[in-house]
Amino acid sequence: MSKLYMLLFFMSLILEEVISQEMTKAEYATYNKFLTDQKRLWKDLFADYDPKLSAIYTLHKSEWIDQNATIHPPITELRLIMAMLKLVDVVEVEEKVTFIFDYSAEWTDHRLKWNPLEYGGISHIYVPQRSIWLPEITFADAHEVKFFESDDAPRTAWINYNGTAGFYTSTVVSVICQLDVFKFPLDHHECGVSVVFNTYFADEYAIKGEMEKITRSMDELGNGEWKVTYIGVDEEAAANENLGSVQRFVARIERNPGFYIALVMVPAFFINFLSIIALFINIENVGEKITVGLTNIMAMTFILVILAADLPKTAKIPLLAIYVIVGLIIVMTSIAVVLVLPFIRKGQSKCQKNGKDKLKMTRFQRFCDWLRIEYVLMIIFQIANLVNFIILFT
Repeated sequence: MSKLYMLLFFMSLILEEVISQEMTKAEYATYNKFLTDQKRLWKDLFADYDPKLSAIYTLHKSEWIDQNATIHPPITELRLIMAMLKLVDVVEVEEKVTFIFDYSAEWTDHRLKWNPLEYGGISHIYVPQRSIWLPEITFADAHEVKFFESDDAPRTAWINYNGTAGFYTSTVVSVICQLDVFKFPLDHHECGVSVVFNTYFADEYAIKGEMEKITRSMDELGNGEWKVTYIGVDEEAAANENLGSVQRFVARIERNPGFYIALVMVPAFFINFLSIIALFINIENVGEKITVGLTNIMAMTFILVILAADLPKTAKIPLLAIYVIVGLIIVMTSIAVVLVLPFIRKGQSKCQKNGKDKLKMTRFQRFCDWLRIEYVLMIIFQIANLVNFIILFT
């Protein structure tokens, strides 16, 4: 019985939803009039409209007409409004950065104007993009561009009564960006998507870049390895003066170094720190020192092998690789010094024999008796190890 009540309850909810979506006669009459006015508007608007003909006016500098006597219309302005710029991937070796780039484009086509009062107050309509002329937007320095669209679901554009037309689109853009990874893994870069309107001459159009307020936080615009610290719009001159300006949607990215600090930099520092201490204590046991040194060399070499898979293969050796190599050199130098120390100690023992009579010892002789050269060398090598670590963060 309870199942029957539940079934009746859900059926009543579905019926209520269907009824709520139905229109009253008055609402249907209003909607039907809107469809009639829209159909009439479409017929009048596109009766003599050819989307193959460009809306760009080309007579601003024509030598065949009198420029002083001719009143020219304003040049076409293309507005690009960025809605989102999300980092997807960074390939350092190829200097390729991939973004999800969402934007809307707006321009004025004076052939698409109407009086809303003549068409039931309709101020804007939506049409398939292929029905109107579209400006040719080019991504400069792009390695690859993918649009989220298909032939089965054609994209839609909007038209306002004053002739303003536009569309919204989402793309995946891979751009070429110069990456200086010398400070890896503490490196940061500035990359962006450059947009040009390069089919037309610079005096025939104006391009303007803007950006909407991005609702996502900066933490959501990066990925696991990289974080985005800034997004903005810049304008730069094109390489060819006939092509006008280039609108560049910029993103500043910074690598998250936590993985490398925790698993490479700090362990390498403490391995060297402990190895240097072990090398300079009880220096008479040469065999033990060689074992400690070789173990350290194997550990640092293993770290280098791990880094070789992740480090960017660029002309400049990254600072992290230099840090590991310098640390390896410090330990190898420490091993060499430890092997020479027994001979230095023999010379120091002569200084101690010259002061057998403690009462007649000079200050220098007392200092020689107190001083143990291996401790001084150990401090020197520890300072070198610390300086090598600090340089990474400067």
